[in-house]
Amino acid sequence: MATYDVFGLGNALMDVVSFIPDDALTNLKLDKGIMHLVDDNKSREIASAISEYKTISVPGGSCANSMSTISMLGGKSVYTGIVSDDMFGRMYETKIAGRGVKTLIRKMSEGITGQSIILTTPDAERTMVTNLGVCRNYAKSDINVDVLSDSAIFHCTGYQWDTDSQKEAVKFAMKTAKAKNVKISFDIADPFCIGRNVDEFMKVISENVDILFGNKEEIKMLTGKEDPIEGGKAIADMGVEIVVVKVGSEGSYIFHNGKMIKVAIYKADKVLDSTGCGDIYGGGFLYGLAKGYDIEKCGKIASYMAAQIISVPGVQLELLDFKAIHNFIDNNILK
Repeated sequence: MATYDVFGLGNALMDVVSFIPDDALTNLKLDKGIMHLVDDNKSREIASAISEYKTISVPGGSCANSMSTISMLGGKSVYTGIVSDDMFGRMYETKIAGRGVKTLIRKMSEGITGQSIILTTPDAERTMVTNLGVCRNYAKSDINVDVLSDSAIFHCTGYQWDTDSQKEAVKFAMKTAKAKNVKISFDIADPFCIGRNVDEFMKVISENVDILFGNKEEIKMLTGKEDPIEGGKAIADMGVEIVVVKVGSEGSYIFHNGKMIKVAIYKADKVLDSTGCGDIYGGGFLYGLAKGYDIEKCGKIASYMAAQIISVPGVQLELLDFKAIHNFIDNNILK
């Protein structure tokens, strides 16, 4: 039996969440709702432009958000990435470890810790402006093969395809996981990332992936299918064991063993910020899967967790009442 539930590899990014009006986003000339990769100068320019608005700094990055969710639900998760030995880097490692995640984070003496400026508009939509910083330097030598081999699931995202070094590391981790019978989970990231890597993603998915997460736009871009159900079926037909397609207010579709399960959303107490919603969904799902719950229950835990994070600003898992969350899961999902 594996010691760890999920081993996650991702970009260690400090999230700087800013709540801005729509016209401010328009003035920045950024396409709404997607992730933009920028250099240091552009990152500073945007930070200056939003300085008058309220901001919150929390440790983030898609994979780290999922690993944090697993740990705070009571699972055993591992996270590996790179930060700089600067203020944000030290804060990042301390806060991730404080959430109970086993951290295998390398600190670099040069460069800056990666940052993602998350611009949240009144409709709760988020537009990400990401500067990867030292994340670009992650290499396969950073992977602790012993810990990975002692995990039930390996999880990564399409964001690692932004540099050759990261891509090589993920491919090495997938090869290692496959050899050790560790399940491979892949979140395909966002349309911006898929558009640049669609052919390679399809190859990686068909050859390696057991569990796949994507929303309807991402699945459409990956498969060319307008209908998310048809897109999900197409990926399942590639040999992926579990395919999860998130469809916003319509809930999610899960494809497994030739069947499709529809999971409804849970109503959030208030819709404040959608940042990290998909990441937290993924963490909730993988937590349930690692615990051996059936697929529908995994989907319901995931959906419930996504509804919880929408009600707080940024991915501040510490603001959630996990005792109440467990009571709800125990009494309304697992029974």
